[in-house]
Amino acid sequence: ALFEAQVGRTPDVVALVSAGVELSYAEVDARANGLARELVARGVGPEAVVALVLPRSVEIVVAELAVAKAGG
Repeated sequence: ALFEAQVGRTPDVVALVSAGVELSYAEVDARANGLARELVARGVGPEAVVALVLPRSVEIVVAELAVAKAGG
């Protein structure tokens, strides 16, 4: 809820920077929503355990947010 509120207030503000990649709040939200939909389609929901193995990057942050959005 807090992240979505921030997206609503400042969608075009840079939210993540890593290795020269910059994503706005809206871009992070869109990527996380897409991945969350895929996770739900694969059975992820409340109480599901999801392992993430990614280097430190914008992708790991997006993936963590997606897991939370999917309920895992």
